[in-house]
Amino acid sequence: MRAFIVTIILLLAFVVQSTVLQYSQIFNVKPNLVIMLIIHFSLIRGSVEGAIVGFIGGLFMDILAGRIVGLYSLIGMYIGVAAGYFNKRFYKDNYFVALFFTFIFTFAFEFTFYLLFYFIWGETRILYVLQHIIVPEAIYNCVVAVPVYMVLIKIDNWLEEREKSSRKY
Repeated sequence: MRAFIVTIILLLAFVVQSTVLQYSQIFNVKPNLVIMLIIHFSLIRGSVEGAIVGFIGGLFMDILAGRIVGLYSLIGMYIGVAAGYFNKRFYKDNYFVALFFTFIFTFAFEFTFYLLFYFIWGETRILYVLQHIIVPEAIYNCVVAVPVYMVLIKIDNWLEEREKSSRKY
């Protein structure tokens, strides 16, 4: 049940990101819901589920980008593992933790992608990308992060209650 709901949430985020959020760009940057979901699910559920969500979310992003299939999924999986590492180390209901890690891991995700992408294609405008894409997207993701994190916490709590009530000891 949990896997199905998480996949539906990722799919909805992917659809919203590729359609509706095209119209909410600020300085040609839009929030990246899929990255936020990877980070937040990892913080809430841990490294293993973070890696799975990161891989699936990355596949959705690979489909949207259509350039190098597997690059987003690989980076998403590693970001999921890294963010999930902090699952037991911080209080999950602290929204500052969600903001902090959203900024850090969005930056890491996009920087890694652009670093690999630009080295593969021979581009060297990394400072431009940092100033005009990566940092603004990380900030924009932080603005959107708290409501998304609040909803995911509620969904996770609801799923936990359903799982507890359906267990037979």
